[in-house]
Amino acid sequence: MKIKGKGYNEYAAAFFCGIFLLIILLITSTQAVCYWIPDWWRTEYAKYNTPQYVTGEMSLDDAVYITDQMLEYCIGRLDTLEDTEATIDGVTAPFFTEREKLHLADCRVIFLGAVRVRLILILVIIGLLFAVWFSIRSRHAKRSGDDAIDPDLMSYVGRRFSRTLACGYLAALIVLLVAALLIVLMGMEDFTLLFTRFHHVFFDNDLWILDPRHDNLVNVMQESVFADAAIWIGSIWAASAVLLAVISGVILGKTSDVK
Repeated sequence: MKIKGKGYNEYAAAFFCGIFLLIILLITSTQAVCYWIPDWWRTEYAKYNTPQYVTGEMSLDDAVYITDQMLEYCIGRLDTLEDTEATIDGVTAPFFTEREKLHLADCRVIFLGAVRVRLILILVIIGLLFAVWFSIRSRHAKRSGDDAIDPDLMSYVGRRFSRTLACGYLAALIVLLVAALLIVLMGMEDFTLLFTRFHHVFFDNDLWILDPRHDNLVNVMQESVFADAAIWIGSIWAASAVLLAVISGVILGKTSDVK
């Protein structure tokens, strides 16, 4: 992907478009696993027989219910977890402890923050796309000495625009794949260490450290479930990223004559 002539700012903008798009895909992949795949949590809990780890006897339906309530709260569709109850040892009572509710309030900030970041990145990408388009058009219009909307010029600009975005995306993908590979290797070596570092990055307190003797949330949300969620999220992200890479490759092939 050798860049000829001027237009380095356009390639830089395209690179950041690629980075931001891949971040958007990661956020969306996470939301897909948590919210959009039917019965994902039920399947996971049945797979690992989650209720057996709860302090006391609890049904699979109740485990799924409190998870649904927690996720609704984290995404902002539920205002409080005060009324979330589960039946344990035949007694129906509020499920979440005060410490768990404080931790989930932190999780809610992260979830909603990610949704806001995604919206901001979408708007930034739109702005960058306009900037790249008009930069290419202006530069080549000046080179040809004609500022009029010429069909041949617009066709060339469109092809150059597509090629620039494809190059930028592939460069961004390579950078993020290297980072993702390092994270995957770390997780394969010691997922507990990766899990702990994740929490240290995103939380500025120790509320996420729960006691399984008193905090049943940690008994329901087992590390094995988090590991599976990470695999699913990574797989969806990778499939989307590879699809866009194939499309970018096709664009580069069709615009190989653009100089």
